[in-house]
Parts: sequence; C-alpha cells; structure tokens
Amino acid sequence: MINLAQIDVNLLYLFKLLYEHRNIKKVSNILDVSPSAISHSMKRLKLCLGDQLFYRASSGLVPTPYAEEISKTIVTCFDAIEQSINSNLNFEPLKSKRVFNVSMTDVGEVLLLPKLISHLAAVAPDTSIEIVRCSSQNIQKEMELGNIDIAIGLLPELNAGVYQRRLFTQKYKLMLRRGHPLLCEKVTQESILKYKHISISSEDTGHGIIEKYLQNNHIDRDVASKLTHFITVPYILGVSDFIATVPEKLEEMIGTHFDVITIDHPLELPEIQINTFWHARLHEDSANTWFRRLIFDLFSE
Repeated sequence: MINLAQIDVNLLYLFKLLYEHRNIKKVSNILDVSPSAISHSMKRLKLCLGDQLFYRASSGLVPTPYAEEISKTIVTCFDAIEQSINSNLNFEPLKSKRVFNVSMTDVGEVLLLPKLISHLAAVAPDTSIEIVRCSSQNIQKEMELGNIDIAIGLLPELNAGVYQRRLFTQKYKLMLRRGHPLLCEKVTQESILKYKHISISSEDTGHGIIEKYLQNNHIDRDVASKLTHFITVPYILGVSDFIATVPEKLEEMIGTHFDVITIDHPLELPEIQINTFWHARLHEDSANTWFRRLIFDLFSE
C-alpha cells in the first residue's frame, strides 16, 4: 500500500498539471522550471506510484488507465484547495451565500435593517443577516471568536484587536404626543419635570450615557415606567401625557405611524458617536471588507 506521507505533494500537483495540459513544455512554463526538471520529477512520481502514468504521443501526453482513475480525486482535491485558499480574495456578492452576523441595538435594527436588507436583496440576493445579542462583557470575546462580523453602536468596552469607523453622531430629543399640554408652554428643564417620564434602561448602549448624565446632574424625573428598549415608547406616548428622552433618529424611524413628535430637548445632552466595529481577524477578509464598506456607504453622515 502506498503511504501518502512518503509522497511529495508537489509531485501530485505536477500530476494534476500534466493531466490537464498533456504537454511537458507548457507545464514547465507554468511552474517556471526547465522541461528536464519536469521529466526528472515525472520519473520520481512513477517510482512512488508504481505506474508509467503518461505515454508520449504525437498529440502530447496520454494518461494510462491508472492515471485516469486517480486523476478524478487528485484534480478535484487540488481545485478545492485552490478555491479554499483564495476564497478571501474572491468575494462575489451575486454568488455568495454568506451569513453576516451583526450586533446592534433595537433602535439600530429599526433604523438600519430595512434599508440594509432591501439593498442586499439587490446586490447580494443570497446573503443573509443574523442579529447577535450579547452583553458588553461578552462582545469582545464573541468578536475574537469570529461570531460577530460587525458591531454597530457606542462600544467603549471594545479595545485591543478591534478596528472602528465613525458612522454618524446621535443627538437626543424629547418625544411626546401631538397635542401634548407641554407644547402650549415654554419647554424648559422645569416644565418637563412637571410630567411623568418614560425611562429606557440600556446600560450596554449609548443611551446608557444619557441616563447617567441625567442622574449625575440630579435631573429628578418622575419616572412612570422604565423600559429595556425603545420599540414600545411611541405606543405609550401616543396614548398618554408621558414624555421621553429618545435618540433623534427614532422619529425618523417611526415616520407617521404614531401620533407622536420630537422637539428640541431643553437640556444640553451629550451627543453619542455611533461607529462600526470589526475584529482584526476579519480586517482583510474580502466579504467583511465589502460588507462594512456597504454599511458605511448606506449610513454614514
């Protein structure tokens, strides 16, 4: 039995080229060696495999029955290896079935996903997006493991080995229903504190900074309800006199589907920079490079 460990893999690759081209000179040009070197390697391969493999004919090299038989596996294996090691250089959106794992907040989902998915359907129809939820303590590890392609948001906890690029700056406004009594008076810090507030507890997002700012500056709101995400905020505000401090883009996302509006906030709240993040292990990955460039082109300001 022939032991594969005793065969020079380069000889098997030479066999593949000889089988495909049937011409020693052509193969010597491909490998940039002399025809005599090819002939010498062919002799070594014959000794290893115990078969003539090729006969010379007027039309070129003719494979033996044994060569025909082993060619099915050898050619296929080398083609698969070549395709695999070049996969990072050959991302083709129209042919790819890549699943992109993205970490973002609920606001990010509503703001970015509809436009992103619609665009992908046109330029990369067989790709898909999977939203990954993880805490700030775990996101670095998940990116290191390759479980997250792109993270979007304010993520100061990400450090060594992570690249980032600015997308836009998130401002904050006051959201309330149309016809709210606050609209009939001057909107000041004192006037907004007369009404009950909806608070959003999002420690792992940029909004956590806003909540801390309000607490640190002793803005003592009368909180009627504390939520973990923004999706239900317009539903509640539309049927009550509650008010809420929300990202400016929330109104852009909900459009005219709710009977609410946003107005300038009377407090000078910090602005939050929203970035895209990706790990160094994917920095040169062609699919990741294409995907993050797409996100930047669609949403950067």
